[in-house]
Amino acid sequence: MWSKSDSNNWQISLSQQQFIDHCNAARRIIATSDSQRWLLFNEDRYTFAVWLFALLGEHRTPVLPQNAQPETLSFLADHVDAHAPTQLPDIDPRQLTAASLTGRLDTRITLFTSGSSGQPQAIHKSIAQLLHEVHTLEQAFGAHLGDAEVLSSVTHQHIYGLLFTVLWPICCNRRFGSPPVQHLEQWHGFHQHDRRYYFVSSPAHLQRYEALAPLAEPSASLRYVFSSGGPLAAAVPERFVAAQLAAPVEVYGSTETGGIAWRQRHNRATAFTLFAGVDIALSAEQRLSVRSPHLPDTNWFTTEDRVQQLDAHHFELLGRMDRIVKIAEKRVSLTELEQFCAAHPWVAQARCCILSEPKSTLGLVVVLTEQGQQMLAHEGRLTLRKALREHLQRRFEKVVLPRKYRYVSHYPLNAAGKITQAALQQLFIENVSL
Repeated sequence: MWSKSDSNNWQISLSQQQFIDHCNAARRIIATSDSQRWLLFNEDRYTFAVWLFALLGEHRTPVLPQNAQPETLSFLADHVDAHAPTQLPDIDPRQLTAASLTGRLDTRITLFTSGSSGQPQAIHKSIAQLLHEVHTLEQAFGAHLGDAEVLSSVTHQHIYGLLFTVLWPICCNRRFGSPPVQHLEQWHGFHQHDRRYYFVSSPAHLQRYEALAPLAEPSASLRYVFSSGGPLAAAVPERFVAAQLAAPVEVYGSTETGGIAWRQRHNRATAFTLFAGVDIALSAEQRLSVRSPHLPDTNWFTTEDRVQQLDAHHFELLGRMDRIVKIAEKRVSLTELEQFCAAHPWVAQARCCILSEPKSTLGLVVVLTEQGQQMLAHEGRLTLRKALREHLQRRFEKVVLPRKYRYVSHYPLNAAGKITQAALQQLFIENVSL
């Protein structure tokens, strides 16, 4: 586990000597440059981690884009002074060192929010904040994890993947270099190796994984499944429990706040449990404010989420403040509309977006159930649209109902595994189905 060597510095003692040697070789390369802000993108988690800890050790600022698309890199041009190499450095056997990583606690990492409107926002995190969060995760889940290694379907370029698949396993001496999982068959194949592991995933990925029974044996192999980045559909934990697996641990938080709380729905209970050291307060309109060691100071951070507090350590999410919109001068909760739409037997999931031309209206992007897909194939879009509008009118006034509908097999995701407003809106511009 990481420790403070004094009030200003951190140290991580490791048994993985090769990783230490790679990091120190990378440090020697970085030390020859005066550049402070280094763009760091690498799909290989081990190589990414080497350059990350080398930059941190040299008190440089790693800047983490969520992808390496040309527009992303162009947007970040003013945020960086240099690019980290994409290959591992050569290890000089004459310069091997003791098995520890060191650095300053005030060194910062720059991450970017998903940008629900399509425009990323830079968020700066000190290594002290991130190491506090590692300590919080280990307190909550470390005893059951033991020496489990990490398997992941999410990018480490985002705060969730960075913490759960790089910083946490390295700080606690767990293996972290397994290739990423994109398909359920890859997960099945890894599970057959019969070694202890935990799986870090997202709601969108877990929604697609249906054949879970092969993961139940051997029962001791899979210690936890983690999910974060958005709401997890209720059908997913039910599917895990039906396959005799523990329900995923849903982690609630954000890039700005860090982890706030978690829940594991073995039954229909929906309450979140606060992480140790996290305090919350509610405004008159039930807007959530947070104070924790995962934030840069002791001030309260006010979120855009509404919650119902059950007791000192538990609360339920009610939805986002910014998902209350006005359509035709009437207030409507997009979360409520999506949830009510998903109660229809033809709808697996529903997501709303704002369409602003020529005036503000709602678009609804629907993932259909098998029954809904059959209905669409036999009866067509007009019949399906009419049925969904009649269903929605049982709860909502006609004037606020979605005007345009798209039917997709899955939602478009960004690199962090999130569904953005911009991506949903693009479906209506392009008039496509996925």
